[in-house]
Parts: sequence; structure tokens; C-alpha cells
Amino acid sequence: MAPLPGNLDPHILEKTLYKMFTPEWLRDTAKKVKYVQRQRKVDPFILFWVLVLGFGAGVQRTLASLRRAYEKESSEELVASAFYNRFTEGLYKFLKECLAHGVADLARGASLTLSEKLQGFKDLVVFDGSIVKLHDMLAEKFPGSRHKAELKIRLAIGLTGNTKSVAIFPGKTSELKTIRIGSWVENNILLFDLGFFKYEMFSRIRKWGGHFVSRVKTGANPTIVSVLKTYKGNAIDLAGKKLQDILPRLKREVIDILVEVEFKASASRAKKSDGGFEIYRPKGAASKIKETFRLVGVLDKETGEYHLFITDILPEQLSPEDVALLYRARWSIEMVFKELKRLYKLDEIPSNKPVVIKSLVMVSMLTLVVSHRILNLMRSLMPEKSERFTPLRWAELFYTSATDLLKLVLALEGIELDAFTMLMFYAGEGIDPNVNRERLLSPWVKAAAITR
Repeated sequence: MAPLPGNLDPHILEKTLYKMFTPEWLRDTAKKVKYVQRQRKVDPFILFWVLVLGFGAGVQRTLASLRRAYEKESSEELVASAFYNRFTEGLYKFLKECLAHGVADLARGASLTLSEKLQGFKDLVVFDGSIVKLHDMLAEKFPGSRHKAELKIRLAIGLTGNTKSVAIFPGKTSELKTIRIGSWVENNILLFDLGFFKYEMFSRIRKWGGHFVSRVKTGANPTIVSVLKTYKGNAIDLAGKKLQDILPRLKREVIDILVEVEFKASASRAKKSDGGFEIYRPKGAASKIKETFRLVGVLDKETGEYHLFITDILPEQLSPEDVALLYRARWSIEMVFKELKRLYKLDEIPSNKPVVIKSLVMVSMLTLVVSHRILNLMRSLMPEKSERFTPLRWAELFYTSATDLLKLVLALEGIELDAFTMLMFYAGEGIDPNVNRERLLSPWVKAAAITR
């Protein structure tokens, strides 16, 4: 048995999750999104944890088994239809709020190393998306590529918890159509991967008072305006040249330049007026706009290639190395999507109802978030062995222990399974509800009464 810190609270596992999703927060959030109007048999606190540590962990893979799990843990007998009717748009909205809350909690640590340098900004908002394959019969509801049924999940999480957004779209929706730029971006830094790369969107973010950092798309070829700072390396004159023309010849460890880009103004753009922001559309469908952005590059000495980023943040605020480090904050969300389908069986959702599918997608993502929260806890308790907590081994361990963890979390709220509840559960659920169904052995056997 591996050594743990002395005087360790033996209930730290369940207390960590209990604090992450408190009963008060879960119940208040369920009311806020109008999932529940008043307290009934289905308690949002119990339902949440049964879903996340039951279905999400792969233990309960049907709605019927989920209902039985809820009955057993809550000591409440539910009519099947009443439980199934709880899978509504209200539940989906509730789970979206839970996911955003959980990922923000999980990701909050990623901003700590940059917190001092980011003072003055309101939040650091990370965007990412992923595709989930569905059964082909849902292709009409969720059209994807090649006539397949697919969901696209778009996640935007502010690492300080000020911004949270989770949305589901048909699989063929482009990443750019999953974002609406507006006043909410003011004084926020938005982090994007290449799927969201578009000069026009960067321009709109700037017009609304926001900031951004994005990887530079392969083949992007802006014109270099000036060098912001000279670093050690090959002193090639860059002004007026195209990026792709000089990039193969550069030997500098760091690039920090201003570039000019040109793009078509095919959508509404924002401008400032005395009264604030207003929206206008440039005349002519093919109107072209020129903008100047900052482009930084950090040389990868192993590959000899540059990691290039485009931003509007000034050198006085973040150095090129800081920009590259800041972009690594995307790791928290990328890990969620990387393991989402491989570990939590999203392609095995047992329903053809869109609202059930969307809800259970949220559940699977929540399970991964909870799993990684406990993984991070264990690593912090044993820092000298933290690298040996590998993701695959951890996923298998979490899967086998999820139901035990469920009981520990519920026990903190005074919800514990006793012998009588178990007896009543078997009595209620063991009986076939179809009274008139003919049984194979009915003509030949009958039950004998228990004699004492």
C-alpha cells in the first residue's frame, strides 16, 4: 500500500466531490433552469450523482437500470413513466450548467501560474469542440458528414469561473457558427484552436473590446509590417515580406512581429460610437478589410519548426514565451474531449430521443470531469509519484470503484442504504409488472412458502 500524508482525512475523496457539487448548488441550479419547480420524489442531488457515477461510469447503461439505481439509493419507489419523463430539456439545461461548473473547477488550476501576468483581464476563456457519433437512424435530427448521425459539442469555459457555455449542434455545423461574438467578450482573453481560425472573427473580438490567442493556420501568409522586438538569431530584414517566404530561412529562437491581414467582410461587423457598440454591414458583399495583428513564434528545437500564434495582446503584457505558455491552458478542455469517447462509451447511448441523447452526452462528460478531479487530488496527495497515475490505469480503476464512491458521496448528505431498504427494493423491482404474461414454468411449478 502506497504511503499517504499523515493526519489525512479519510473522507477526503467524497468531501472533495461534495464541495465540487454541493447539494445546495445542485438543487438551486435545478430550480434556476426550471428543471424542478418544487421538491418531489426525484431529488436533483441524488439524480445527479446516480447519473454521473452510474451511467457515466458505464455501470448502468439503460434508463431502466438507472431508474432502479435511483430507487435503491434514494429509498423512493418510482413509476417507470415518471422517471423517464424526467429526461426533458430542463434536465439537459441542468446538466449543461453542471458540466460548465465542473470543468471550470477542474481547469481553475491551469491559470494559477499566469495569474499575476493576467491581472487586468477579466477572464481567460477556452474554446474547443468535438464530434460524437450516433446511431444512423438519427441522421435527420443530427446530420453529420457523409450522411452520418453526429453531434458537435462546443465548450467555452472561463478559467476563473466567470464564463461558462456548453452547446450541442448537428455534426456538420462549422466551429465558427457555434460562437456568437458580442459584448460578453470585453476584456476577456479567448483561446482558440485551428478549427476556429478566421481573421474576421478576430477582428470582431477586438471591436467588442476583447482579446484572443489562436494557433496560426498552416499556409497562412500575412504581410509582415514590422518587428516588435529583435531576438538572438539570423538578422533577416522582415518588413514588407510575406510570412511563408521568410519562415524557412529564419533561425531566431523567437519571432515577435506585427502582420497585416486582409479578409472579406461577409458578415456583420461591430464599430464604436458615442453610445457604445453598434452593428453595421459594410457596403458590397465582397468588401475587404485590412487589420494588423501581432504574430509570435517560438522555435521547437527538436523539430526545427515554429509554434506560431496570432493575438492582439501587446508585448508589454505578454512575451512570446508567455503567449505560448498561455495557450497550454487549453489542456484542461482538450483532456476532457480526448478521453470522452474512448473511455465513456458515448457511441452506446440507449435511446433514439434527441433530448435523452443530449442529456446523456452531458452525463458522460461530467463523469470524466469528476474522474479527473479525483485523479488530480490523488496526484496532489502523492506528488513524488504523480506521473505514475497514468490516464488508462486511472480510468479502469475509476470504472470499477464508481458505485462505491457514489455511496460515500450520498452518505455525506445522510443518504445511506440500509437492510430494510434493500429488502423493499428487491420486493418491488423483482416482480414482473406484466400481471397477465404467461411464464414458461407456470404450469409445472409453484413457489413454496418459507418455513421458519
